[in-house]
Amino acid sequence: MPPKSMALHKGLGLKRGTAKYLLRARIRSGQQVDVMRRLSSKKAIYNFTRKNKPAYRVSNGETIVVESGDCFSGLAKSESDLFEDIAMGDVNPATGPIAVDGMRAGEVLCIEVKKIKCGNRGVVMCSPELGILASEVRKSRTRIVRIRGAKAVFSKDLEIDLNPHVGVVGVSPQKGEFPTFHPGDYGGNLDTVEVRERSKLYLPTFVDGAMVALGDVHGAMGDGEVCGTGIEVPAEVTVRLSRAGEMSLKRPMIETPTEWISYAAAKTLDEAAKLATQDLVRFISNRRGCDFEEAYMLASVAANLGISQVVDPLMAAKMSISKKYL
Repeated sequence: MPPKSMALHKGLGLKRGTAKYLLRARIRSGQQVDVMRRLSSKKAIYNFTRKNKPAYRVSNGETIVVESGDCFSGLAKSESDLFEDIAMGDVNPATGPIAVDGMRAGEVLCIEVKKIKCGNRGVVMCSPELGILASEVRKSRTRIVRIRGAKAVFSKDLEIDLNPHVGVVGVSPQKGEFPTFHPGDYGGNLDTVEVRERSKLYLPTFVDGAMVALGDVHGAMGDGEVCGTGIEVPAEVTVRLSRAGEMSLKRPMIETPTEWISYAAAKTLDEAAKLATQDLVRFISNRRGCDFEEAYMLASVAANLGISQVVDPLMAAKMSISKKYL
């Protein structure tokens, strides 16, 4: 009898025993085997706090596969399940916390996103309680979106290109307790499309071990996430967690193959934009060894200020500059 399918999440399947058979075959052939650990989404948090205890421990520099449920904890099973039916306490489960051995409070954690494997279905919602145009929404609506290859089937006549990215990545904060749908200096609900494959997210840490957790993967999302959701999917995220050398940060920073991006969240978009600009100007000054005024002028002519999201409890802005100018 062929092996039965063992569902990791709704939409993700893995044949029972497949990895074990491959491992045995490689061992018999004498082939070197590197087995990545898989961290189950059954251990997840809904609040970032320094009181959190580690659910997992990894070595500095270890690459792992993190299972992530969708942002609605799998509760949106059909288009009759609306946003109002889901308690906010069930929103944005983040797998973890993951303690990184050897990390000390005050150091910077590097989360390198190596691969994102989305499930085969996603959820999009709008509601009078959600999004920048919430007051104009006449009634709540849920859409179940099928994922086919590199496309999301939004409607019968429209397919959306996927741009998978991780919405929530955060560490234990210095103080306080914040739901996983909040962004902050510790990361959290970043909702920033650049946290994708081949990118590195750098986070300041406030406790030993960093205590990082991640989830809320989007199959696709536009800058702003204006209605309050992207295409919310379960996923498997392969990441490498490591200490980022001598780097010093106040807030998150993103490195793509071609750009450096600052990120800031605040009560208003104006305030978030100012913080993101301050961080990038200081970064430019440090990288180029120039004074504030020169870095400020360079940012004005070569950097791009943008919006990450405008729908969370705090607004988030980002500012990017090409590596060729640094």
